[in-house]
Amino acid sequence: MKDRPGMAMLRDSVARIEQRYQKNCATLYFKTGLADVDEALKGGLRRGVVHEFLGEGYDRRLCARPTRFIAQILACATGPVIWVMPQGAGLVLAGLRQAGLSAERLLCIEAEPSRLAGTIEDVLRSKGVTAVVADLAEPLSLTASRRLSLAAEATGATGFLLHRHEHFVPPSACWTRWRIGAAPSDPLCIGRRTLLSFPETVSLVLLRCRGGDSLSWRIGTDHVSPSSLPLAAALAHGTLAKETSAWRSGRAVGAVRA
Repeated sequence: MKDRPGMAMLRDSVARIEQRYQKNCATLYFKTGLADVDEALKGGLRRGVVHEFLGEGYDRRLCARPTRFIAQILACATGPVIWVMPQGAGLVLAGLRQAGLSAERLLCIEAEPSRLAGTIEDVLRSKGVTAVVADLAEPLSLTASRRLSLAAEATGATGFLLHRHEHFVPPSACWTRWRIGAAPSDPLCIGRRTLLSFPETVSLVLLRCRGGDSLSWRIGTDHVSPSSLPLAAALAHGTLAKETSAWRSGRAVGAVRA
């Protein structure tokens, strides 16, 4: 049975709408690489806004897991990434390369603590920047976070703030706030014996999302049952602890002082 002309036109219209949606989705969101997370976020991590990330436990200051998570997301995107850090903090590129973020796309800028927020805002307002990642030694004020959000909205650049400190983080104007840390997996039972749980499971918590709900995921590794949310390859093999000393000791080549 042949399709009527009206049905054919309707199918063509639906196909064009789907193509337009897929294109807009790519320009509006960063894919996290985790299907359940992207679905809950209605497409992924929103572009053109500012996101906050906190570590958990012993990783609160180092923020190794949040850093790898951000690097993995940006590795799947295109365009320059500017990394802003306090003067003397330093950054190691090896861990970022393992997460897939090429050094050719990365420019590191060092700023005095008193000028850090202003430097982040200036970079966010620069044209042609895909993302700005900033290491924070202390929380930003609400006014400063609003200025960063307005700067990101004006240019379409996306801000990623890493809270590398143990201070209380007050409310901000950022679009989302995340906490990423280790979470103990369920004990492994063999017959009547219960073995110790594996510590590699990652806890991904969306603490706050503008216009949305707080959510949490338990991201499994190779040691966790297939029913757990699969972790992307960059985070799946527990290499973060081995690289802790490297993150503290090295510095990026060609860092710029602000």
